[in-house]
Amino acid sequence: MDEEWTATVALDELRRDRATHVVLDEGPVLLYRTAERIYAIGNRCTHQGAPLDRGPVRAGSSLATVTCPAHGSMFRLEDGSVVRGPAHEPVPAYDVRVTSGTVELRRRSPE
Repeated sequence: MDEEWTATVALDELRRDRATHVVLDEGPVLLYRTAERIYAIGNRCTHQGAPLDRGPVRAGSSLATVTCPAHGSMFRLEDGSVVRGPAHEPVPAYDVRVTSGTVELRRRSPE
């Protein structure tokens, strides 16, 4: 259903290899664009709420991750799962599509 998708930012405003965030009704979402795809996960660390877009991103390997700048929790950009604590809970993950040059997001259902 198209009404589940939320328009966020123009694709040409989303710089490659640089974390940024947008704010949806449910909270901030980290966006990270590579040459191949755009990742979207919740932008607040589930440990103590630090903004993940301020932490280092590693997207050049098969395991694309972001590390929380506060205490070092690491999350997979693919699905928001915890790779390394102290966080125990994953961050939300979002499906991404581009429609008419606009990046659209839809929150994934937990599996």
